[in-house]
Amino acid sequence: MAASNVLILLSDEHSAQAMGQHSLAHTPHLDTLAKRGTRFANAYSPSPICVPARASLATGRYVHQHSCWDNAIAYTGSNSSWGHRLQEHAIAVESIGKLHYADAVRRTGFDRQHLPMHIQNGIGQVWGSVRNPLPETGPAAGLFTQLGAGESSYNRYDRSVAAQAINWLEAAAGQRSAPWVLFVGFVAPHFPLIVPPEYLQRYPLDLIPLPKQHPQNGYRRHPWVEELARFSQHDEEIGSDERRRLALASYLALITFLDEQVGLVLNTLDRLGLSGDTTVIYSSDHGDNMGARGMWNKSTLYRESTGIPMIL
Repeated sequence: MAASNVLILLSDEHSAQAMGQHSLAHTPHLDTLAKRGTRFANAYSPSPICVPARASLATGRYVHQHSCWDNAIAYTGSNSSWGHRLQEHAIAVESIGKLHYADAVRRTGFDRQHLPMHIQNGIGQVWGSVRNPLPETGPAAGLFTQLGAGESSYNRYDRSVAAQAINWLEAAAGQRSAPWVLFVGFVAPHFPLIVPPEYLQRYPLDLIPLPKQHPQNGYRRHPWVEELARFSQHDEEIGSDERRRLALASYLALITFLDEQVGLVLNTLDRLGLSGDTTVIYSSDHGDNMGARGMWNKSTLYRESTGIPMIL
């Protein structure tokens, strides 16, 4: 087999159920990529929490093996990564965008990191390490303080990541002869559920169904999940069915926003004549509960939270 370039596109919090022709989400660029390759129907996150999942992606190990248990314990490069293996064989490997490791200083397997995003101040969410007892008021509250049409710093960041990836590919097409590996990390559709209005307009609220199995309709959550719900208080923060529809519409709109950024990168690959020499991988670190069972965000082992899209 001839050596191939590899382009890895990783999003954050994209549930596998929110992609493809049978879902509510509009993802034309990812759907086209799936038609050109293989879409894996049963791909799952090793952990429905950002930092542990990304440490597993880096190392190919389960969480109990790399010991990055939560969002306060990030990957430092102490366990070898696939990037380290590439460097050992003198294959150029760089990253653009979100990695969510400990910091940009340690040797985690990239020759260079462009626009890196890591855990905040190298510390991350220390409160997530609290095991027993959990605080009465969830520090994760406030996810829905802002909701709906607008523009967040994450939206601007993802646009910058796509633009940087385009520049990188243009430089690679003109200068590189040996195969390369490029990792591109986007934040969308991660919270906050703020999305430019032109994407939200594609999801009329009267066409958005309410999330399934809500406790207010008689569904009884598992006791552990009930404890998590009381801790996070996300659904109580939303408060009404109208806002639940808006939250789900905003999540879907962020996926369409993400799809457009992915499309810009893939179209550049085609324009530069690199598609025939490049293996493209798309996936996400974990999914999102999308309001099912009155749960939002991730951190459960239900399919909405653990199922991820994967296209090769």
